[in-house]
Amino acid sequence: MILASHPDNQVTDLIAQNRLRPLFQPIMDIRARRILGHEALIRGPAGHPLEMPAALFAQARQLNQLSELDLACRKAALLRFRELNPGGCLFINVNPNVLLDHQHPRGCTRQLAEMLDIAPEQIVIELSEQDAVQDTPGLKKALRHYRQLGFRVAIDDLGAGYSGLKLWSELQPDFVKIDRHFVQQLEQDPVKRAFVQSIVELARSMGSTVIAEGIETRAELDQLQAMGIYYCQGYWLGRPAEEPLSSVPAYIPVSNCRTLPRYQDTVESLTRSAMAMDVHDLLDDAFEHLRADSRLHSIPVLAQGMPVGMLHRARVMELYSTPFGRALYANKPVTRAMDRQPVIVDSHTILEQVSHLVTDDDSVNVRQHFIVTHNGYYHGLGSVRSLLRTITEQRLMHARYANPLTQLPGNVPIYREIDEALQRKQHFHVAYFDLNHFKPYNDVYGYAQGDKVLQWVAGMMQQIIGDADQFLGHVGGDDFVAVFDEGCDWQALCDEIIRRFDNEITGFYRPEDRLRRGMTAPSRNGELQHYPLLGIAIGVVRPDPSRCHSHDDVALLASSAKYEAKQHDHSYCCFRH
Repeated sequence: MILASHPDNQVTDLIAQNRLRPLFQPIMDIRARRILGHEALIRGPAGHPLEMPAALFAQARQLNQLSELDLACRKAALLRFRELNPGGCLFINVNPNVLLDHQHPRGCTRQLAEMLDIAPEQIVIELSEQDAVQDTPGLKKALRHYRQLGFRVAIDDLGAGYSGLKLWSELQPDFVKIDRHFVQQLEQDPVKRAFVQSIVELARSMGSTVIAEGIETRAELDQLQAMGIYYCQGYWLGRPAEEPLSSVPAYIPVSNCRTLPRYQDTVESLTRSAMAMDVHDLLDDAFEHLRADSRLHSIPVLAQGMPVGMLHRARVMELYSTPFGRALYANKPVTRAMDRQPVIVDSHTILEQVSHLVTDDDSVNVRQHFIVTHNGYYHGLGSVRSLLRTITEQRLMHARYANPLTQLPGNVPIYREIDEALQRKQHFHVAYFDLNHFKPYNDVYGYAQGDKVLQWVAGMMQQIIGDADQFLGHVGGDDFVAVFDEGCDWQALCDEIIRRFDNEITGFYRPEDRLRRGMTAPSRNGELQHYPLLGIAIGVVRPDPSRCHSHDDVALLASSAKYEAKQHDHSYCCFRH
């Protein structure tokens, strides 16, 4: 398509001169400590009037050249991505209405990806929800075409635009990106947390992966992890840059969620009922409560049942200790003396995450409390002292038996989990996971790279299995074991693991091996042999408590099912009754 230049048409000139500049912002898998991919963000030349995207796309919209600009942006992003070859996925922003434009050329992205040897599964078409979609059926048809070619789909800015959940339900994207508005100061806003939690639950039921964007503080990141969100993006993690990141920076905290066994308690175990006051209550009433009970150190302050602050004994007593303190403050509302940024956590938050929130806040002392909510409403108080004591005990227990590479529960907790399930005399399933062709992969890529694969597999499976509140352990090497409770949809979880594994494992290969879908390595007899890409074999059994008396009996059954699954070169799940 040839664009006619015009003195006022700077967009045309930038496209014609190939002066669009892609920057890359990392999207991180915090739990597995790896770069999931990068979002390509387009800029004009530095110092140019159209350097920033708002001005660039505004002029393109004004001149009816959004389609041309969209294609040019995709081309610039793909070319630079191939040149730098950072691995992982490339998220490309696409205006959904451009896909509905009948004049928009078809097949350009596929052709360019093929020319550059970029696998389609590495490319994620990211649709912004900022613009109203007039033809949802037409958009579904266009995206179906992209998916048939192997591309994946993401919805950006969820919650910020027009069609919202309707668009999500219609398109059923692979990724959903929560708008930055709901992420900023998330740890301080129960309404935002309730919204984000509902998105997480919907995503699980619809098979979409949640990405939180706009993260600008450590507190926001900790709160997101506490809510089970581990795919993250934002300035605090990495700003858009011309050179994409190749690894997670050292300052990013190690996620402890994936290191904890299922029997890790949630904050519910430490929660106790405690009196609370309303924002309209008088400070004098709070003083009387504190004076009457010397053991009372913290009083939550609520607005319509939701916590907005905390009264601390020391602060109230300090105000009343002055000569005219009571006269000055008696008729003031409790909001005049409350801490407006207390630690607030949901009752389902695991204790390890609460400990991070508490210990990162220098204003919290060991005699204080944190507020526990349920569905955003006040639920009770937790003691900082009890929290730290419980965390210390659990860390000692976990460190004794954890796998040193993945920090998942090792053999002793695995045996205990299976034996306890047998003793309960209830139906359950055990899955044995093993990687196909892992030894030749280690031989070619080295043990350090092999360890990265194992850590990624552990994080990915814990995200799927652990978030379903099921047990996952690491036997050793590339062998993992999961225990699924009665009523758990183990088949759906295993299918999701295979889907995620097959979609993302290519990121651990060099471009030439990705292109030929495998690698060449010496076989057992020393001859060179072609090995397909790594696959994951899953053997699932349903132990009969009347026949299986210990974990040893279950291990024999699961090993046999895993052996059958490994007869397939590709990822496969085998269930044996």
